[in-house]
Amino acid sequence: MRTYLIALTLACSLAAPAALEAAPEPRTPAPPQRPEPRPPEPRAPGQEAPAPSAATPDAPAPRAPGQLQKEADRHFKSGVALFKDAKYGEALAEFEQAYEIAPHPLVLYNIAGCHRELLHYPQAVKSYQRFLSDGQNKVSAARLATAQAELDAVLTLVARLTVIVTPASAAAALTLDGAPLDKPAMPLILMPGEYRLAAHAAGRRDAEQAVRLAAGDKLTVQLALGELAPPPSGTDVIVAPVPLPSRPRLSIDAGFGMNLRRVGNTGAPSIGLGAELGSRLGVGVEVVLVAYAVIPSLRVRVAGDALSLHVIGAVPIAFPDDSMTGRFVAVAGGLGLRYRATPRLAFRLETYVSVAGKDQGTALPAFLGGELWF
Repeated sequence: MRTYLIALTLACSLAAPAALEAAPEPRTPAPPQRPEPRPPEPRAPGQEAPAPSAATPDAPAPRAPGQLQKEADRHFKSGVALFKDAKYGEALAEFEQAYEIAPHPLVLYNIAGCHRELLHYPQAVKSYQRFLSDGQNKVSAARLATAQAELDAVLTLVARLTVIVTPASAAAALTLDGAPLDKPAMPLILMPGEYRLAAHAAGRRDAEQAVRLAAGDKLTVQLALGELAPPPSGTDVIVAPVPLPSRPRLSIDAGFGMNLRRVGNTGAPSIGLGAELGSRLGVGVEVVLVAYAVIPSLRVRVAGDALSLHVIGAVPIAFPDDSMTGRFVAVAGGLGLRYRATPRLAFRLETYVSVAGKDQGTALPAFLGGELWF
Protein backbone atom coordinates (compact mmCIF):
# COMPACT_ATOMS: atom_id res chain seq x y z
CA MET A 1 0.00 0.00 0.00
CA ARG A 2 2.96 2.33 0.52
CA THR A 3 4.99 1.33 -2.55
CA TYR A 4 4.98 4.81 -3.94
CA LEU A 5 5.60 6.73 -0.70
CA ILE A 6 9.29 6.95 -1.55
CA ALA A 7 8.27 8.41 -4.88
CA LEU A 8 6.30 11.06 -3.05
CA THR A 9 9.25 11.95 -0.87
CA LEU A 10 11.60 12.03 -3.83
CA ALA A 11 9.10 14.14 -5.70
CA CYS A 12 9.26 16.63 -2.87
CA SER A 13 13.03 16.67 -2.42
CA LEU A 14 14.19 16.26 -6.04
CA ALA A 15 11.45 16.75 -8.59
CA ALA A 16 9.63 19.62 -6.96
CA PRO A 17 12.53 22.07 -7.12
CA ALA A 18 12.90 21.34 -10.82
CA ALA A 19 9.22 21.82 -11.32
CA LEU A 20 9.03 24.93 -9.22
CA GLU A 21 12.25 26.53 -10.30
CA ALA A 22 12.39 30.20 -9.38
CA ALA A 23 12.70 32.87 -12.00
CA PRO A 24 15.67 35.23 -11.79
CA GLU A 25 15.24 38.36 -9.70
CA PRO A 26 14.40 41.43 -11.82
CA ARG A 27 16.87 44.29 -11.92
CA THR A 28 15.98 47.47 -10.04
CA PRO A 29 15.05 50.11 -12.62
CA ALA A 30 16.32 53.67 -12.49
CA PRO A 31 13.99 56.15 -10.84
CA PRO A 32 11.35 56.83 -13.44
CA GLN A 33 10.00 60.20 -14.29
CA ARG A 34 6.46 58.77 -14.13
CA PRO A 35 4.96 55.68 -12.56
CA GLU A 36 5.67 52.47 -14.47
CA PRO A 37 2.76 50.03 -14.96
CA ARG A 38 2.69 47.11 -12.54
CA PRO A 39 3.78 43.72 -13.87
CA PRO A 40 0.91 41.40 -14.85
CA GLU A 41 -0.62 39.14 -12.23
CA PRO A 42 0.43 35.48 -12.48
CA ARG A 43 -2.22 33.33 -14.15
CA ALA A 44 -3.03 29.67 -14.56
CA PRO A 45 -1.91 27.90 -17.74
CA GLY A 46 -4.22 28.68 -20.63
CA GLN A 47 -5.74 31.71 -18.88
CA GLU A 48 -5.89 34.81 -21.05
CA ALA A 49 -3.88 37.78 -19.92
CA PRO A 50 -5.95 40.62 -18.43
CA ALA A 51 -6.24 43.87 -20.27
CA PRO A 52 -3.63 46.44 -19.13
CA SER A 53 -4.89 48.98 -16.66
CA ALA A 54 -3.47 51.93 -14.78
CA ALA A 55 -1.66 51.16 -11.54
CA THR A 56 -3.66 51.49 -8.36
CA PRO A 57 -1.59 52.96 -5.50
CA ASP A 58 -3.41 50.98 -2.79
CA ALA A 59 -3.55 47.60 -4.71
CA PRO A 60 -1.58 44.72 -3.11
CA ALA A 61 1.83 44.09 -4.60
CA PRO A 62 1.97 41.05 -6.94
CA ARG A 63 3.80 37.97 -5.75
CA ALA A 64 7.19 37.41 -7.33
CA PRO A 65 7.94 34.10 -9.11
CA GLY A 66 10.11 33.11 -6.17
CA GLN A 67 7.17 33.55 -3.80
CA LEU A 68 4.97 31.34 -6.01
CA GLN A 69 7.68 28.70 -6.00
CA LYS A 70 7.87 28.74 -2.21
CA GLU A 71 4.09 28.55 -1.86
CA ALA A 72 3.79 25.60 -4.26
CA ASP A 73 6.66 23.85 -2.50
CA ARG A 74 4.95 24.39 0.87
CA HIS A 75 1.69 22.80 -0.37
CA PHE A 76 3.63 19.93 -1.87
CA LYS A 77 5.56 19.15 1.31
CA SER A 78 2.39 19.42 3.36
CA GLY A 79 0.72 16.92 1.04
CA VAL A 80 3.58 14.45 1.48
CA ALA A 81 3.35 14.71 5.27
CA LEU A 82 -0.42 14.24 5.26
CA PHE A 83 -0.11 11.22 2.95
CA LYS A 84 2.35 9.60 5.39
CA ASP A 85 -0.27 10.07 8.13
CA ALA A 86 -2.89 8.36 5.89
CA LYS A 87 -4.84 11.62 5.65
CA TYR A 88 -5.46 11.15 1.96
CA GLY A 89 -8.26 13.66 1.57
CA GLU A 90 -6.20 16.49 3.07
CA ALA A 91 -3.15 15.38 1.07
CA LEU A 92 -5.17 15.46 -2.14
CA ALA A 93 -6.23 19.05 -1.47
CA GLU A 94 -2.60 20.10 -0.91
CA PHE A 95 -1.33 18.39 -4.06
CA GLU A 96 -4.09 19.93 -6.16
CA GLN A 97 -3.23 23.36 -4.79
CA ALA A 98 0.45 22.83 -5.60
CA TYR A 99 -0.40 21.72 -9.14
CA GLU A 100 -2.62 24.74 -9.70
CA ILE A 101 0.22 27.08 -8.76
CA ALA A 102 3.02 25.27 -10.60
CA PRO A 103 1.88 22.39 -12.82
CA HIS A 104 4.30 19.46 -13.08
CA PRO A 105 3.61 15.84 -14.13
CA LEU A 106 5.02 14.42 -10.87
CA VAL A 107 2.31 16.22 -8.93
CA LEU A 108 -0.28 14.40 -11.06
CA TYR A 109 1.28 11.10 -10.00
CA ASN A 110 0.80 12.02 -6.33
CA ILE A 111 -2.80 13.16 -7.03
CA ALA A 112 -3.49 9.79 -8.66
CA GLY A 113 -2.11 8.01 -5.60
CA CYS A 114 -4.44 9.94 -3.28
CA HIS A 115 -7.46 9.11 -5.43
CA ARG A 116 -6.49 5.45 -5.39
CA GLU A 117 -6.26 5.35 -1.60
CA LEU A 118 -9.62 7.15 -1.35
CA LEU A 119 -11.17 4.52 -3.69
CA HIS A 120 -11.87 7.26 -6.24
CA TYR A 121 -10.94 4.85 -9.03
CA PRO A 122 -12.38 6.77 -12.02
CA GLN A 123 -10.53 9.94 -10.93
CA ALA A 124 -7.37 7.90 -10.28
CA VAL A 125 -7.50 6.47 -13.81
CA LYS A 126 -7.78 9.95 -15.33
CA SER A 127 -4.87 11.29 -13.24
CA TYR A 128 -2.64 8.31 -14.08
CA GLN A 129 -3.44 8.64 -17.80
CA ARG A 130 -2.69 12.36 -17.75
CA PHE A 131 0.58 11.75 -15.89
CA LEU A 132 1.67 9.14 -18.44
CA SER A 133 0.84 11.56 -21.27
CA ASP A 134 2.36 14.73 -19.81
CA GLY A 135 5.36 12.93 -18.29
CA GLN A 136 6.87 11.75 -21.55
CA ASN A 137 10.45 13.06 -21.84
CA LYS A 138 9.99 14.82 -18.48
CA VAL A 139 9.88 11.92 -16.02
CA SER A 140 12.16 8.90 -15.77
CA ALA A 141 11.18 5.74 -17.61
CA ALA A 142 11.16 3.82 -14.32
CA ARG A 143 8.60 6.21 -12.82
CA LEU A 144 6.42 5.95 -15.94
CA ALA A 145 6.57 2.15 -15.78
CA THR A 146 5.53 2.21 -12.12
CA ALA A 147 2.59 4.48 -12.90
CA GLN A 148 1.52 2.21 -15.76
CA ALA A 149 1.54 -0.83 -13.48
CA GLU A 150 -0.53 1.00 -10.87
CA LEU A 151 -2.97 2.15 -13.57
CA ASP A 152 -3.37 -1.42 -14.83
CA ALA A 153 -4.19 -2.56 -11.30
CA VAL A 154 -6.86 0.13 -10.91
CA LEU A 155 -8.41 -0.72 -14.28
CA THR A 156 -9.21 -4.22 -13.01
CA LEU A 157 -11.46 -2.59 -10.39
CA VAL A 158 -13.52 -0.42 -12.76
CA ALA A 159 -15.51 -0.83 -15.98
CA ARG A 160 -14.83 0.90 -19.28
CA LEU A 161 -17.92 1.78 -21.32
CA THR A 162 -17.87 3.19 -24.85
CA VAL A 163 -21.12 4.81 -26.06
CA ILE A 164 -21.79 5.20 -29.80
CA VAL A 165 -24.75 7.36 -30.86
CA THR A 166 -26.26 6.86 -34.33
CA PRO A 167 -26.74 8.54 -36.67
CA ALA A 168 -23.35 10.12 -36.18
CA SER A 169 -24.52 13.39 -37.77
CA ALA A 170 -27.00 14.04 -34.95
CA ALA A 171 -25.81 16.48 -32.28
CA ALA A 172 -26.77 14.30 -29.34
CA ALA A 173 -26.52 14.96 -25.62
CA LEU A 174 -25.76 12.03 -23.32
CA THR A 175 -27.10 11.51 -19.82
CA LEU A 176 -26.08 8.93 -17.24
CA ASP A 177 -28.77 8.14 -14.67
CA GLY A 178 -30.41 11.44 -15.64
CA ALA A 179 -27.26 13.54 -15.14
CA PRO A 180 -25.89 15.22 -18.30
CA LEU A 181 -22.38 14.31 -19.50
CA ASP A 182 -20.57 17.37 -20.84
CA LYS A 183 -18.37 16.34 -23.79
CA PRO A 184 -17.53 12.94 -22.28
CA ALA A 185 -14.28 11.26 -23.27
CA MET A 186 -14.63 7.64 -24.29
CA PRO A 187 -14.45 5.17 -22.78
CA LEU A 188 -16.36 6.21 -19.68
CA ILE A 189 -14.67 5.00 -16.49
CA LEU A 190 -17.40 3.74 -14.15
CA MET A 191 -17.62 1.81 -10.94
CA PRO A 192 -19.36 -1.59 -11.12
CA GLY A 193 -23.15 -1.32 -10.93
CA GLU A 194 -26.29 -0.65 -12.96
CA TYR A 195 -26.69 2.50 -15.03
CA ARG A 196 -29.22 3.97 -17.45
CA LEU A 197 -27.85 5.73 -20.51
CA ALA A 198 -29.90 8.07 -22.69
CA ALA A 199 -29.20 10.08 -25.83
CA HIS A 200 -31.24 13.18 -26.76
CA ALA A 201 -31.23 15.11 -30.05
CA ALA A 202 -33.56 17.78 -31.39
CA GLY A 203 -36.08 16.47 -33.89
CA ARG A 204 -35.47 12.79 -33.02
CA ARG A 205 -36.87 10.23 -30.66
CA ASP A 206 -34.74 9.61 -27.55
CA ALA A 207 -32.72 6.42 -27.23
CA GLU A 208 -32.29 4.73 -23.85
CA GLN A 209 -30.60 1.59 -22.60
CA ALA A 210 -29.86 0.09 -19.20
CA VAL A 211 -26.44 -1.52 -18.64
CA ARG A 212 -25.01 -3.62 -15.84
CA LEU A 213 -21.24 -3.34 -15.38
CA ALA A 214 -18.83 -5.58 -13.49
CA ALA A 215 -15.23 -4.91 -12.51
CA GLY A 216 -12.89 -5.21 -15.48
CA ASP A 217 -15.64 -4.98 -18.10
CA LYS A 218 -14.95 -3.33 -21.47
CA LEU A 219 -18.30 -2.79 -23.20
CA THR A 220 -19.60 -0.86 -26.19
CA VAL A 221 -23.22 0.32 -26.26
CA GLN A 222 -24.95 1.74 -29.32
CA LEU A 223 -27.83 4.19 -28.90
CA ALA A 224 -29.90 4.62 -32.07
CA LEU A 225 -31.91 7.83 -32.24
CA GLY A 226 -35.28 7.28 -33.91
CA GLU A 227 -36.93 9.45 -36.52
CA LEU A 228 -40.02 11.47 -35.65
CA ALA A 229 -42.93 11.70 -38.07
CA PRO A 230 -43.26 15.23 -39.52
CA PRO A 231 -46.03 17.21 -37.85
CA PRO A 232 -49.11 17.90 -39.99
CA SER A 233 -49.19 21.30 -41.68
CA GLY A 234 -51.76 23.87 -40.65
CA THR A 235 -53.79 23.35 -43.82
CA ASP A 236 -54.02 19.59 -43.51
CA VAL A 237 -57.29 18.21 -42.24
CA ILE A 238 -57.31 14.69 -40.90
CA VAL A 239 -60.68 13.09 -41.53
CA ALA A 240 -61.40 9.84 -39.76
CA PRO A 241 -63.10 7.28 -41.97
CA VAL A 242 -66.80 6.97 -41.26
CA PRO A 243 -67.98 3.37 -41.31
CA LEU A 244 -70.82 2.82 -43.74
CA PRO A 245 -73.99 1.43 -42.23
CA SER A 246 -74.58 -2.21 -42.93
CA ARG A 247 -77.17 -2.90 -45.63
CA PRO A 248 -80.50 -4.26 -44.30
CA ARG A 249 -80.97 -7.97 -44.97
CA LEU A 250 -84.67 -8.65 -44.12
CA SER A 251 -87.83 -7.05 -45.51
CA ILE A 252 -91.58 -7.07 -45.37
CA ASP A 253 -93.50 -6.00 -48.43
CA ALA A 254 -97.03 -5.22 -49.56
CA GLY A 255 -98.34 -4.77 -53.08
CA PHE A 256 -101.00 -5.38 -55.65
CA GLY A 257 -100.95 -8.02 -58.40
CA MET A 258 -102.93 -8.87 -61.51
CA ASN A 259 -102.88 -11.14 -64.52
CA LEU A 260 -101.92 -9.04 -67.51
CA ARG A 261 -103.85 -11.40 -69.78
CA ARG A 262 -107.11 -10.69 -67.87
CA VAL A 263 -106.61 -7.18 -66.52
CA GLY A 264 -110.32 -6.43 -66.26
CA ASN A 265 -111.20 -9.56 -64.29
CA THR A 266 -108.17 -9.98 -61.98
CA GLY A 267 -106.43 -8.11 -59.21
CA ALA A 268 -105.55 -8.88 -55.60
CA PRO A 269 -103.43 -7.43 -52.77
CA SER A 270 -100.39 -9.31 -51.49
CA ILE A 271 -98.03 -9.30 -48.51
CA GLY A 272 -94.70 -10.99 -48.17
CA LEU A 273 -91.30 -11.48 -46.55
CA GLY A 274 -87.88 -11.19 -48.15
CA ALA A 275 -84.24 -11.77 -47.31
CA GLU A 276 -80.89 -11.02 -48.99
CA LEU A 277 -78.43 -13.94 -48.96
CA GLY A 278 -75.60 -11.94 -50.52
CA SER A 279 -74.83 -8.87 -52.57
CA ARG A 280 -76.83 -10.21 -55.55
CA LEU A 281 -79.01 -13.09 -54.31
CA GLY A 282 -82.33 -12.81 -52.47
CA VAL A 283 -85.31 -15.00 -51.61
CA GLY A 284 -88.91 -14.18 -50.73
CA VAL A 285 -92.41 -15.47 -50.34
CA GLU A 286 -95.64 -13.57 -51.19
CA VAL A 287 -99.17 -14.42 -50.15
CA VAL A 288 -101.95 -13.28 -52.52
CA LEU A 289 -104.93 -12.63 -50.26
CA VAL A 290 -107.92 -12.86 -52.64
CA ALA A 291 -106.58 -15.42 -55.08
CA TYR A 292 -105.41 -17.63 -52.24
CA ALA A 293 -101.95 -18.25 -53.60
CA VAL A 294 -98.46 -18.54 -52.06
CA ILE A 295 -95.52 -17.63 -54.29
CA PRO A 296 -91.99 -18.61 -53.14
CA SER A 297 -89.43 -16.76 -55.27
CA LEU A 298 -85.73 -16.42 -55.97
CA ARG A 299 -84.21 -13.15 -57.22
CA VAL A 300 -80.79 -12.55 -58.75
CA ARG A 301 -79.63 -8.94 -59.29
CA VAL A 302 -77.95 -8.57 -62.67
CA ALA A 303 -77.34 -4.80 -62.89
CA GLY A 304 -77.57 -1.55 -60.93
CA ASP A 305 -77.66 -0.73 -57.26
CA ALA A 306 -80.09 1.99 -56.19
CA LEU A 307 -82.11 1.19 -59.32
CA SER A 308 -81.48 -2.44 -60.14
CA LEU A 309 -82.65 -5.07 -62.61
CA HIS A 310 -83.11 -8.61 -61.38
CA VAL A 311 -84.19 -11.98 -62.73
CA ILE A 312 -86.97 -13.73 -60.83
CA GLY A 313 -87.88 -17.39 -60.62
CA ALA A 314 -91.03 -18.47 -58.73
CA VAL A 315 -93.17 -21.47 -57.94
CA PRO A 316 -96.76 -20.15 -57.48
CA ILE A 317 -98.97 -22.48 -55.45
CA ALA A 318 -102.69 -21.72 -55.85
CA PHE A 319 -105.51 -22.61 -53.49
CA PRO A 320 -108.59 -21.56 -55.49
CA ASP A 321 -111.99 -21.39 -53.80
CA ASP A 322 -113.39 -23.48 -56.63
CA SER A 323 -113.51 -27.02 -55.25
CA MET A 324 -113.68 -28.35 -58.78
CA THR A 325 -110.29 -26.91 -59.71
CA GLY A 326 -108.34 -27.85 -56.61
CA ARG A 327 -104.81 -26.84 -55.69
CA PHE A 328 -102.24 -26.52 -58.43
CA VAL A 329 -98.56 -25.58 -58.73
CA ALA A 330 -97.12 -23.45 -61.50
CA VAL A 331 -93.61 -22.57 -62.64
CA ALA A 332 -92.83 -18.94 -63.38
CA GLY A 333 -89.91 -16.77 -64.49
CA GLY A 334 -89.45 -13.14 -65.45
CA LEU A 335 -87.82 -9.78 -64.75
CA GLY A 336 -88.14 -7.13 -62.08
CA LEU A 337 -87.06 -3.60 -61.22
CA ARG A 338 -86.27 -2.38 -57.69
CA TYR A 339 -85.70 1.22 -56.68
CA ARG A 340 -84.15 1.87 -53.24
CA ALA A 341 -85.30 5.32 -52.22
CA THR A 342 -83.48 4.94 -48.87
CA PRO A 343 -81.49 2.10 -47.31
CA ARG A 344 -84.73 0.93 -45.65
CA LEU A 345 -87.39 1.78 -48.23
CA ALA A 346 -87.68 0.33 -51.73
CA PHE A 347 -90.26 -0.08 -54.48
CA ARG A 348 -90.53 -3.14 -56.71
CA LEU A 349 -92.19 -3.85 -60.06
CA GLU A 350 -92.12 -7.45 -61.35
CA THR A 351 -93.75 -9.40 -64.17
CA TYR A 352 -93.22 -12.95 -65.26
CA VAL A 353 -94.75 -15.83 -67.20
CA SER A 354 -96.47 -18.51 -65.13
CA VAL A 355 -97.20 -21.94 -66.64
CA ALA A 356 -99.50 -24.27 -64.69
CA GLY A 357 -100.51 -26.86 -67.26
CA LYS A 358 -103.16 -27.19 -69.93
CA ASP A 359 -106.03 -26.98 -67.44
CA GLN A 360 -105.01 -23.63 -65.96
CA GLY A 361 -103.13 -22.35 -68.97
CA THR A 362 -100.51 -19.61 -68.98
CA ALA A 363 -100.73 -16.41 -67.00
CA LEU A 364 -98.75 -13.14 -67.00
CA PRO A 365 -98.75 -12.05 -63.33
CA ALA A 366 -97.47 -8.56 -62.50
CA PHE A 367 -96.90 -7.05 -59.05
CA LEU A 368 -96.26 -3.50 -57.89
CA GLY A 369 -95.49 -2.84 -54.27
CA GLY A 370 -93.24 -1.45 -51.60
CA GLU A 371 -90.60 -3.01 -49.29
CA LEU A 372 -89.51 -2.05 -45.77
CA TRP A 373 -86.05 -3.40 -44.95
CA PHE A 374 -84.53 -4.15 -41.55
